[in-house]
Amino acid sequence: MKSPVYVLGLGIEQPPCLSQQAQDILCTAEILIGGKRQLAGYPQHGAQKIVIKNNIDTLADRIRQRAEEKIVILASGDPGFHGIAGALVDRLPGEDIRMIPNVSSLQAAFARIGVPWHDAIWASAHVHSLDQIAGWVKRAPKLGILTDPQHTPAVIAEFLLRTGMRDCRAVVAENLGTSTERITDMHLSALFDRAFDPLNVLLILQGEDWRPEALWISREDQAYHHRHGLITKRDLRTLCISRMNLRPTDLVWDIGAGSGAVSIEMAQLAWQGRVYAIEKDDENLGFIEMNCRKYGAANVEIIPGEAPDVLQDLLAPQAVFIGGSGGRLEQILRMIHARAPEGCRIVCNFATLENLVAGLNRMKELHWQPSFRQVSISYSHGLSSLTRLEPLNPVFILEGNHP
Repeated sequence: MKSPVYVLGLGIEQPPCLSQQAQDILCTAEILIGGKRQLAGYPQHGAQKIVIKNNIDTLADRIRQRAEEKIVILASGDPGFHGIAGALVDRLPGEDIRMIPNVSSLQAAFARIGVPWHDAIWASAHVHSLDQIAGWVKRAPKLGILTDPQHTPAVIAEFLLRTGMRDCRAVVAENLGTSTERITDMHLSALFDRAFDPLNVLLILQGEDWRPEALWISREDQAYHHRHGLITKRDLRTLCISRMNLRPTDLVWDIGAGSGAVSIEMAQLAWQGRVYAIEKDDENLGFIEMNCRKYGAANVEIIPGEAPDVLQDLLAPQAVFIGGSGGRLEQILRMIHARAPEGCRIVCNFATLENLVAGLNRMKELHWQPSFRQVSISYSHGLSSLTRLEPLNPVFILEGNHP
């Protein structure tokens, strides 16, 4: 039986602070694999040394074909937190890998400033998009971020403040555990023009009065820039979005996005995913851009053009909202049928019976098990000292599921 491959976390201290178990495993290693920095710490070790570069597939093949050699992989910090262990587990049987974690750089950074981290969210700017990080900032009182050369503390800070986050405490911890360790404690806005050593982590700490953002904010119509009257009304938005059963990681198409109000509110629910706001009208495209900027909707991507022409090149959706079809409803539904995966949820708004019937018949033909309802909404208006109800035009909501 082949020996397991140990992935050994070295922590952040120099020299590494290892448990007795980790020391025993390291001493008996016949092959040491690690980055240049990790291997440089063991110049006297007699094992064969293999440097990790952009060769993870080659290393996985080498490990898979091993005989009885005792292989130890050296990793910085905690190898199970956005480290090499994840890449190996994806390529090798789980029973081949044994992980021995150590203190991660984010644990150490929180410890250095004396702040507990049990209620913090940890992220990697190399793995997670800045959109996702912005979403976590709205939902967690503390955030620890592994940065990279492209997503520096300054870049992250500028993005977060541009998408509506209020200024707060930010800590950059550089070269932790080394002789050049430095902790910089300031406000997020002060990071804009600051450069740091590439080996750093960023902590974001909200104030005591911070509260998480609501899961879904249904805004008044006048909160959005829009062409007079051309907006999916607030109560209708609420009904339609509730019928879509959106999940945090969903990718959503909003066809005929208009002002972008539906896109922005769907993006709050699909906050780890993405919403494509598809619109052909130049004036409406301007409104969408203004509204996304106003509400920090970083995960709304504006797609200029007409459906179904522009749909072919988009990533396949888990949910679709159709607020306008430009007279091409049947072609749009056929394109969705061709592109969307099983279980995709489709919700459409129609003001006319003809469009409802056309959509209903096409969904039946495609075996989407459609259903529809008519929505009539009236709003109160003052009449002298009295109150009357003023109705909106009835709207049909048609929905179906991709089989």
